[in-house]
Amino acid sequence: VHGVRLAGVAAPVPADVVVANVDALTVYRDLLPAPRRLAGLTDRSLAGFVLLLGVRGQSGLAHHTVFFPRDHDAEFDAVFGHPGRGVRARPAADPTVLVTVADDPMVRPDGHEAWFVLVNAARHGTATGAVDWRRPGLAEAYADRVLDVLAERGVDVRDRLLFREIRTPADLAEATGAPGGAIHGTAGRLFRPANRGPAAGLWLVGGSSHPGGGLPMVTLSAQIVAEEIGPAW
Repeated sequence: VHGVRLAGVAAPVPADVVVANVDALTVYRDLLPAPRRLAGLTDRSLAGFVLLLGVRGQSGLAHHTVFFPRDHDAEFDAVFGHPGRGVRARPAADPTVLVTVADDPMVRPDGHEAWFVLVNAARHGTATGAVDWRRPGLAEAYADRVLDVLAERGVDVRDRLLFREIRTPADLAEATGAPGGAIHGTAGRLFRPANRGPAAGLWLVGGSSHPGGGLPMVTLSAQIVAEEIGPAW
């Protein structure tokens, strides 16, 4: 590589090494077209629907709590749909809900809690296997449903909210460059795109590249790339 071209900047920025933390599909389809490397990358994984909550008082929940659905198969049937049979993806009525309660006084008022709530969700789009998360009213209605699910599972905070911020798969797509907000990259692939890109000096890092999605794997991806770049540069 010789550098990168930034949006709104006329001249390229010279660089001997470029680390791309955007989705591998975006890299090989849009930024550095490489048709041979696109094989299998268009079959997207699920995305996430996120609630950022300020909760009045103390809940007693652990740092991480996962509330599982009664029927995992039904959840994933909803999230992915059945495009081959013309069955559209849709928001799962009874989803897996991950609640992370931050115990950091920098992110919460004294005596209250800051929650990160993550739900498995269909990727954003208009295809059969996606959901148009920009549809008016959908995000707010599904946020209400997620809070109802928590209440059904014994954790009712609907009357204790100090604030509520919603981030849909459409927001994730816009913020991260992951197509459809599918932040885990491709679906059902044992081998992910390699960290070393096709051009000397280009490296890929993140949930869509080796070794895979999720914070522990993304951290390993960063470690692998840092260790490879370190001795060489």
